[in-house]
Amino acid sequence: MATTVIPIRELRAGAILPAAIYDADNSTVMLLNCGLTLTTENLSRLQSRGIKAISIDSRYVGSIWNNENKGSTGVKLQKHHLAEQRQQNEAQKLPLSNRITKPAELEYNPTLIKQMMVNSRQHAQNVQSFYDEVRNSSRTRIEPIQGISNESIEMLLSDIDLFVKTAIQTEDQANSCQHTYRVAKLTMSIAAILGHSEEDITQAGIGCMIARIGITPELQRLMNLNRELSTLERLEIKKYPGLTWHALEKISDLSNTARQVAWQINERWNGTGYPRGRIGRQIHPLARIAAVADVYIALTSMRPYRSAMTPYQAIKMLLTDTQNTLFDPDAFRGLLKTTSLFPIGSLVELSNGFVAEVLRNNPESYDMPVVKALLDSRCNPVSNRLINLAEESHLKISDSLSQLELDRRIQRNTTQNLSLDIEMDWADHLAGK
Repeated sequence: MATTVIPIRELRAGAILPAAIYDADNSTVMLLNCGLTLTTENLSRLQSRGIKAISIDSRYVGSIWNNENKGSTGVKLQKHHLAEQRQQNEAQKLPLSNRITKPAELEYNPTLIKQMMVNSRQHAQNVQSFYDEVRNSSRTRIEPIQGISNESIEMLLSDIDLFVKTAIQTEDQANSCQHTYRVAKLTMSIAAILGHSEEDITQAGIGCMIARIGITPELQRLMNLNRELSTLERLEIKKYPGLTWHALEKISDLSNTARQVAWQINERWNGTGYPRGRIGRQIHPLARIAAVADVYIALTSMRPYRSAMTPYQAIKMLLTDTQNTLFDPDAFRGLLKTTSLFPIGSLVELSNGFVAEVLRNNPESYDMPVVKALLDSRCNPVSNRLINLAEESHLKISDSLSQLELDRRIQRNTTQNLSLDIEMDWADHLAGK
């Protein structure tokens, strides 16, 4: 990511940060996160700390630079900004997959895990703040959500498997903003694997994050009822895309791509979706991907009226639905290439009886991911053993396990081992040992 350094005195007070800003002298120190406002108090506080300049993703210089007061660095900064902008515009038209590389180490980087978890929590909160702003104002801009989508691109490029895991790991929640943020991350990952451009992927993420902005508190309470909804209640919920469309009219700089993703995320390949019953290629390509991601996240999440499916169960259901023409086959294939048949983070049993966790996918071999062995066939812990099933022809995944099934297996083996120890002690006693 190219960055630009801007003196504190040349920042535009009142600008909303489309991306985080960092200390120009120490790029590891974040000064203010995306979505925050550059108030005069914030700027004074930074100057009092001795901060003379900040660095920001070069794409967003124009959003925060006070170019009416160019100062001594103005001409140089403007030339640099325009050159960087041209390069960024060209790069954003290329497939993002060209920039995706797997980390050399199969294990996840602990520092990156922590960073992604912190960013995920902050981003979900910022999505909620944006929802509140849209509902309470007559006009706003998409900059805060644009910033989240851009930062998500950078996280995806740092380790796409870890990024996917943070999107699909089960969370017991019914918060619309958390749901839409997780859907955005999974949609962006699938779109990247399928070869879409950075710009399209950014807009797909924005569309997913704002897709539920029309869900009112009343509709949310209806969705959280601890029972199956009636036909009339389901029809009531299906009204929310129309409310979303009207809410999006308040956003002055929203792209048509993001708007279409938000509007069409509930459409289905065979025309049975809503709000318009669009069919096949009448649905925006990125909305077709978002539809698959949205249903996957919903199926694997706890709801008041049902428990969450295991990741493998959700994949099997989506496979059946795709065969029944509910989803675009290419979009579902993209999901498999992104998560694997046994999604990242799943617990599986191997053909040798070992229990393992799926760590990384093999895009061209859906059923042969990289796994981390946890227990041997007798439920004894196994440490530091990573297995790339694509390279181990004698091993394959024989079953998918839920956490409850694993706990029961461990308990059963513990009981059996304890019974065997008692029998051995009794045998030793009889033998006079």
